[in-house]
Amino acid sequence: MTSNFERIISGRIDYKDFKNVDKVDIETMIKAFELLPLNVVQKDQKEFINIVFSSIAKPLFSNDREEKIEYDLKARFLRKVAAFILSAEQSEILSYLKPFVDNFKSSENATNFFQTFVWAQDRMNRYENFWIVWNAFKSKIIEACNEYRSYSFEGIRSYLLAQQPWNRGIKNWHSLKDREKAFYKEISEKIGYHSSVLYSLAKVLNDIGSSFSEDGITWISDILEKNNYNHLEKLEPDTLYYLEIFMKKFQSKNRQIIKKSAQLKKRVIMILDFLIEHGSAKGYLLREDIL
Repeated sequence: MTSNFERIISGRIDYKDFKNVDKVDIETMIKAFELLPLNVVQKDQKEFINIVFSSIAKPLFSNDREEKIEYDLKARFLRKVAAFILSAEQSEILSYLKPFVDNFKSSENATNFFQTFVWAQDRMNRYENFWIVWNAFKSKIIEACNEYRSYSFEGIRSYLLAQQPWNRGIKNWHSLKDREKAFYKEISEKIGYHSSVLYSLAKVLNDIGSSFSEDGITWISDILEKNNYNHLEKLEPDTLYYLEIFMKKFQSKNRQIIKKSAQLKKRVIMILDFLIEHGSAKGYLLREDIL
């Protein structure tokens, strides 16, 4: 079996001659996949990769203990998958992703999946490819939030780039550009009711999304206007903390603009009122500053 893997990787065997590859154990398939170059060109190698992805995607996202993949093996596989897909031709990305999208579940492994792609993208900087990947999972994230409305969802925090190991004080990221304002706007409109979204927006607007601050005021005020966050227990930890920091920075930079724009002032006060209702002394002081 191992010799056959070596032959298909080196291109010395036709895929049709390699039977029952999907019956091979996961560890062997992953080792074989790791040996492949990032830029495969042979049809048989691509077919082999599709079989590997289809065979591993289900247990990868499974919450079943019996199906779970050993941690180190899973980490190695995800690193290679991320590098491979980010290096692929754009026309092939959705095909490679399909097994992962089809088997996606809101498990701990969803967080690992997204974080690994972000780490790879941070190093490789394949902007268009990265956002093809991200947009492919958007409907799945929305479905997961609809299913788990009352639960903290770590996967969406990673998906919204709020749970990444950014260096302290970082204010931008090469793969977050003005175009992504539309991405966050759509997310805030469709699943702003979920506490993980409010937390994620507040966090991102303080770091890599700091250039989105004025749009962020609109996203957050709309979320608060349309959804019931009256009870503190509905909020994720540190949501108020990040909102306080964001509002303080925004007001410090835009105090005169806020006072001149009735619409912007209304939105700012709505967010500050929300903070005050949840016991924020900083929110009270900030509101007094612009009244």
